[in-house]
Amino acid sequence: MTNEQLVARIQAGEDEAENMLQLWQRNRGFIATMARRYSAAAEIEDLEQEGYLGLCEAVRHYDPERGSFLTYASFWIRQGMRRFIENSGSLVRLPSHIRDEVQRYQGAVKDYQKQYGRKPQEAALCWLLGISREKLRRIQKAAEMEQIQSLSEPLRGEGDFSLEDYIPSGEDLERDVAERLDREAVSRELWLVVDSLPDRLPETVRFRYRDGMSLKEIGQCMKLSEAQARKLEQEAIRTLRLPRKSRKLRGYYEEYLAASPVCHVGTKQFNTTWTSAIEKEVLRKL
Repeated sequence: MTNEQLVARIQAGEDEAENMLQLWQRNRGFIATMARRYSAAAEIEDLEQEGYLGLCEAVRHYDPERGSFLTYASFWIRQGMRRFIENSGSLVRLPSHIRDEVQRYQGAVKDYQKQYGRKPQEAALCWLLGISREKLRRIQKAAEMEQIQSLSEPLRGEGDFSLEDYIPSGEDLERDVAERLDREAVSRELWLVVDSLPDRLPETVRFRYRDGMSLKEIGQCMKLSEAQARKLEQEAIRTLRLPRKSRKLRGYYEEYLAASPVCHVGTKQFNTTWTSAIEKEVLRKL
C-alpha cells in the first residue's frame, strides 16, 4: 500500500492507529535520515519523535493534488525538528572540556571589564588565561556558537551563511544516485519479464508486489477466491524462477544490486588511484 493510500484511509477515519503505525514504519528511514542532519544540535531520539509529530501534521493537511505525500511531508518534518531545536536553548552542544574553557574565558572577560571598565585586548586575555592567540580564537568561536539561538542566524565573519548551511547532511549523493539508477534499471527489466508471463499471471504479480494488495483483495478484484489468487501467485513465482526467465535478472542483481553497499568510484578517482569500487572495498575489509 502506498503512502497516499494510507493517508487517505487515515483521513477517512479508517483504522487510524494501525494505518498511522504503518505510515510511520514505512517512512521511518526517511525521518531518521533527516534527524541525522540535525544530530549536532539534539538527540536523535528526540528528533525522530518530532519527525513523527510532523508526519501527523502532514497527514492532517495533505491534499492528493499536492503530489507525492513524502515530498509534502518533508516540510512538516523539517519544521518540527527545527522548532524543537530552537526551543531547546543553545543549538550547539559543546564537549564538556570546551565548555569549561569557554566558561573560564567568559569569567576572565567579566572580571577584566569589572576592574578596568573596558573589554580586554587579545594579548591581555592570552596572558590571563595562559594560552596562545590561536587557542583564544578557537575558544571565542566556540563561545559564539554556544550563543546561537536560531538555525537561520547568520554566523559572524561568514557572510550570508547560517549554522544550517554548515550542518552535514550525512548523505552520500553519488552513491544514492548510482544505487537508485541501478534499481530503476533492474525494475524495468523485471516488469518486462513479468509482462511476458501468460494469462492472468502478470496482473496477479502487479497487484501483489507493486500495489501491495493481499491475496483476498486480489481475489476480489479478479473475481476469484483467495485460494485461486494464491495459486496464481505461486505459479507466477515458479515461472519467474525458470532459468530462461531469471538468467538475465540474476546476472543484473549480482553485478549491481548485490554490490550496492560498495561505493561507486568515478572515472577521475579511478584514474588517480587505479582502484575499482570492488577492489577498494576488499582492501578496506582486509
